[in-house]
Amino acid sequence: MKKSAVIISLGLCLSLIFSLSTTQSAMAGDKVVIKYATSPPYTKGSPLAEITVKIKELAALYSKGKLDVQIFWGGQLGTEQKVFKDCQMGIVQMVQANIANLSPFANALYAVVLPYVFDNREEAYRLFRGELGEYFNQQTIKLAGLRVLAWPDQSYRALHNTKKRVQKLEDMQGLKWRVPNNPVFIEEYKSWGVNPIPMAWSEVFSSLQTGVIHGGDNVLRNLVDFKLYEIEKYATVTKHMIEFVPIVVSEEFFQKQPDEIKAALTKAVSDAWAWGYFAMAEDDEKTKAFLREKGMTIDEPIVSAWKERAVKIWPKFYDRAGGKDIFDKVMSFK
Repeated sequence: MKKSAVIISLGLCLSLIFSLSTTQSAMAGDKVVIKYATSPPYTKGSPLAEITVKIKELAALYSKGKLDVQIFWGGQLGTEQKVFKDCQMGIVQMVQANIANLSPFANALYAVVLPYVFDNREEAYRLFRGELGEYFNQQTIKLAGLRVLAWPDQSYRALHNTKKRVQKLEDMQGLKWRVPNNPVFIEEYKSWGVNPIPMAWSEVFSSLQTGVIHGGDNVLRNLVDFKLYEIEKYATVTKHMIEFVPIVVSEEFFQKQPDEIKAALTKAVSDAWAWGYFAMAEDDEKTKAFLREKGMTIDEPIVSAWKERAVKIWPKFYDRAGGKDIFDKVMSFK
């Protein structure tokens, strides 16, 4: 699917916005301080890290200095599920973390996290920018008390391991695969004929070193950020899932703000998200090149066998997400 002229024009306009200086004189009155928790240790230069920085800059710009976004990087405030809970309670005001750890708080999101729901990133971007995106936002507000201001992604998840090339589905056999403790991942791997090992991300590096696990799946960017290329030499781009990293704000906190602050924060996050959509495509190719330079073999096979098996798990999650009609709406959007 080709990028629409509207999306391309948006990207060009945003490049001009971000060239403006963000130095602003604060207006009279108290600043609105936002504690913003990010979970993975995003490295400088990664699109997700840059999105966060742009949010801070643009929030100050659009609010004329009243918004003070204080960034807490790389899990400083705890695990992803912890910071989502803390955001519900108002301990932190904003969170940027994996949708896999948000969906247990808002089950409607299972409709967009199942394997092979989206054929490409543009489909997902247009969906979340439109009426269906607002539907999932309202469901997240209702079920979790969290408002989703943006749905950025880190491109596709890929298989990675320490032992061998995985060029076809059968090559997964005999390896010990780690997955997040999330029912979608567990059922997905079972559909591929392997028994996954649910494990916290904090345990992955040492478990790879000791052979407790041989691999798992993640976005290629995380193989760089966590330096997993030092112990893993094989990756397979199966494109089974787009890695969404929603940016949420406490709904209670948001509704207490005056209209001009709400508008400034919403626009800042939306504009940073739009910039990140384009930046991620370029970064994805650079990441592949970097990993290959570090000695990794990255295969990009035909994924029909993986897809044929994985889509069979969808019906198991219809009720959890609120009914099959929600999935039908997502699929009809394509």
